[in-house]
Amino acid sequence: MTTPFATFSASIARLVTTTAPLLATIRTGPNRHVSGLLVWSDTVITTDQGLPIQDLYTVVLPTGGMVAARPGPRDRLNDIASLRLDTAVACTPLLPGAAVLGSVMIILATDHDAAPTVRMTVVHKMMRTAEGMVPVPDLAPHQIEPGAVALDAEGRLLGLIASGPNGEASLVPATAIRQSFQSGPQAALRRRTPQFDAVPEPTTTPVRAAVRSIAPARGWLGVALQPITIPDPLVARTGQKSGRMVVSMSPGGPAERAGLRIGDILLTVNGTSTSGNHVLRAFLSPDKIGTAIEVGLLRDGNRLTARMIVAAQPD
Repeated sequence: MTTPFATFSASIARLVTTTAPLLATIRTGPNRHVSGLLVWSDTVITTDQGLPIQDLYTVVLPTGGMVAARPGPRDRLNDIASLRLDTAVACTPLLPGAAVLGSVMIILATDHDAAPTVRMTVVHKMMRTAEGMVPVPDLAPHQIEPGAVALDAEGRLLGLIASGPNGEASLVPATAIRQSFQSGPQAALRRRTPQFDAVPEPTTTPVRAAVRSIAPARGWLGVALQPITIPDPLVARTGQKSGRMVVSMSPGGPAERAGLRIGDILLTVNGTSTSGNHVLRAFLSPDKIGTAIEVGLLRDGNRLTARMIVAAQPD
């Protein structure tokens, strides 16, 4: 005889199996990653707070394959960041859902290799915001995985998990994501993202061309960086405990033209330490294109400086 509890357990398992093909891992450094959600065949979203700014990203797909991705528009107000995959994948997007106080909330995230992880909790409280009441999951601080996907008991998207100002879990709700895709930086993606539009509008405009039409080009250095800890013997020489190591460069890009090498550790940009997660943003805004920046770096134990001209993000 099948018990109600067994039926409930099986329904959760089916929900995970159905949603897992939409989960991705965005690798941000050695043994560091954030979870992401496929919302279209070449678009992944995650929380803005969890995604350090880079020129290139490696995204691990639910199949285990890896594809390169470039930064797409970010909506800092709603804490949403998007990436554009270089290779499109099959995707059947989630529909948005709603939650009430005390209702079940399923939290799906990924490990470093995009294998899904699951937590089950409840809506701990409803928080009043300018956009309305937002559900807050009952998660301890150590259980918060930025970019994790929150679902209701029917498998509909409630939002993305983020860390709130007091260290408690918060939610980037599906309503905010929908608003961003309809009127914010992501607006050009709306027509290609059916879960954020009740009546999708037909279009033949490629996603990347549409994004370029509404979002100004970002600054670009042609380099992929990973956080790294400075070896103890060199801390006194560098004046800091961490930096950003060059792991790859685009041929002919600003970094290569400036003479940077793979393995160099960037310490400062115009005198500002690169230790922070988002420190490069200020130097890669559209108004910085064409300007020169001075980079302090560590190479073979020696401090050097290089001068780069910020270029426009290539198509």
